[in-house]
Amino acid sequence: MTTIWTITPNPALDFTYRVPALNYGHSHRVDHVDIRPGGKGINVARVLAQLGYASCVTGFLGGSNGSTFRDLLTQCAPSDLLRPCFIDTDMQTRMSIAVVDSDATVFNEAGIAPQDSDWERLCDFLAKKVRPGDIVACCGSFPGDSSPTWIEAIIRTVHEAGARILVDASGDLLTAACHAGADLVKPNDIELRQTTGKDSVEEGARTLLNDGVSVVIVSEGARGMSVHGNDGAFRALPARSVAGNPTGAGDASVAAWCAFLSSYDGPMTAAALADALPQAVALSGAAVACPVAGEVDRDLYEEMLPLVKVESY
Repeated sequence: MTTIWTITPNPALDFTYRVPALNYGHSHRVDHVDIRPGGKGINVARVLAQLGYASCVTGFLGGSNGSTFRDLLTQCAPSDLLRPCFIDTDMQTRMSIAVVDSDATVFNEAGIAPQDSDWERLCDFLAKKVRPGDIVACCGSFPGDSSPTWIEAIIRTVHEAGARILVDASGDLLTAACHAGADLVKPNDIELRQTTGKDSVEEGARTLLNDGVSVVIVSEGARGMSVHGNDGAFRALPARSVAGNPTGAGDASVAAWCAFLSSYDGPMTAAALADALPQAVALSGAAVACPVAGEVDRDLYEEMLPLVKVESY
């Protein structure tokens, strides 16, 4: 049976303070604080759980924040759908603080880089636990000044286990993942342009394909999503615009791709993966309608799914 794994190298304990208005230089009384386990791979796993898919979540946790993170994670989904498998480190898990009035002002700690021995323990864990046919999604930034070479080690470990890996990253991590032969990468259009220096999505995706990745998936916000491979490219437009919080849209789409790949063992081509574009686009829209990342509006997803159209270009 296929297991879905999500790796969050740089998780965060997310604090949200809600105030009527943020006035710089003044004290504010906060009546309620929301504390949640955060990180892109965590959001992916939470969406998968809402769809009925089980996943194992791993990455690095440490310190008192890490302990709180673990406790809160058990409240996010049933234990049979979201299974924590984190690597313990001596480094304190970072915090992310959002102050929300009519807008959101966010303060993200960079995170402290794990020791090389911690990265080696993560790779050893994956080598022992990941099985042929499994799906692995490595999501988000690396903590501190961690070397991008560790994404290469993770990809190599996953492939040696006979599994496939999707990488949702940007910049040097995205480039390194492509050079290491990741099966899929999923930048958004801004990350793609910043990483490749190409103005068009098509040129940027071609650059990454030439670097060695099998398929490039590009999130383009209100313009939908596209899939690029050496066999061509396909695009899907949203059924309609959805107002709300776009923060978790990309993570929801990664969940859709993981769900699709868990029952697909054919070649990694754009044409094959285009079959999952409607699910990815509809699920992204259903995430925008929710106030926090890691949640989707199931009714909206079911409403939009049959309306998403896919075209080649």
